[in-house]
Amino acid sequence: MRFRVLFETPKLPVIYRHRVVSLIKEALKRSDPELKADFYDRTTPKPFTFNISFPQNYRMVKEPVQIDSEFTPEKFPQLKEMPVFEFEEGAPLSLWISSSDYRFLISLFNGLISMEEFDFSGNEEMLVGGERLKWKFKRVFPIRNRPITKDEITVKTCSPILVEKKEETGKVPVTVESQEFPEAFTILTEKIFETLHGRAPKRPITLKPLKAKSKKIKHTFKGFRERTGLPIMTLTVNEGFFKLTGDPEDLNLLVMTGLGARTGEGFGMVEVVG
Repeated sequence: MRFRVLFETPKLPVIYRHRVVSLIKEALKRSDPELKADFYDRTTPKPFTFNISFPQNYRMVKEPVQIDSEFTPEKFPQLKEMPVFEFEEGAPLSLWISSSDYRFLISLFNGLISMEEFDFSGNEEMLVGGERLKWKFKRVFPIRNRPITKDEITVKTCSPILVEKKEETGKVPVTVESQEFPEAFTILTEKIFETLHGRAPKRPITLKPLKAKSKKIKHTFKGFRERTGLPIMTLTVNEGFFKLTGDPEDLNLLVMTGLGARTGEGFGMVEVVG
């Protein structure tokens, strides 16, 4: 199942995903603190994904972005001209959240409907052009997924898919241009299935690029900044159309939870198109 959250805000910096995670944490804190602690007191894959879709007629500008009191435009020149989406007044954005975990969905829904607005910017956090931003919520409503009954479907990305493999130097991205992509995705998916569902897929799940490409995007989160002393990371991700195959029960779980790594940070949301 998915939720759609309609909200208004005048602008949104390109590094926004970590603040959606903060919104999800706040909603769970209000409705189910035990579940929030279970999700975020340990580092494990999360059984959900999300994406933000924009209204028409937005424009891109460049403005200084202060991530927090330590990572400011004055200290880090790359933050002086960050890409920012700017929206017309009253034009709603849509936050889509998808999950296979019904306790999470119910708790998140109850938490979200108790909130009239969300402080995207904290006291010194995520200031855009020196301004504090708020999200004003208009409506929250559920959307049921059509059940997947076939063992082969076509999906398109709503948010890009991140596939990584482990090497001696750490995790490295695997892109659709690499011959290693299908195998790397299958191995990653098996590991995530074991963690989230306590079992392996009924049969190997494969993802074949149809019309897809890789790209680089900017991302940030507190742990990365504390560990590296850098404000922003660059991730190499994949987007486009793919053929997804596997057992229909497994495909339903996978599509609801998200494909690839870091789904709980806003990666891997797909839509079934065939």
